[in-house]
Amino acid sequence: MGKRQIIYTASQIGGARELLDKEINLITKEQRVWHGYVTAIDQDKIELKDSRFWKHTFKVADIDKIYREVVTDY
Repeated sequence: MGKRQIIYTASQIGGARELLDKEINLITKEQRVWHGYVTAIDQDKIELKDSRFWKHTFKVADIDKIYREVVTDY
């Protein structure tokens, strides 16, 4: 089994419903990395729940990229 990394740029994030309930790494434009699960997403903001169950809200305009890993069969 392998892993594949999917990268979402800022223009692809707003309203990307496929990210809902997925584990991601979010990188802000200030180069800070946040890890957690997406709990809500719309055109302007994304809400992330971290491993301590704290919720964090980010404006899409403040996000540089989002990385998501997908396990593959090959």
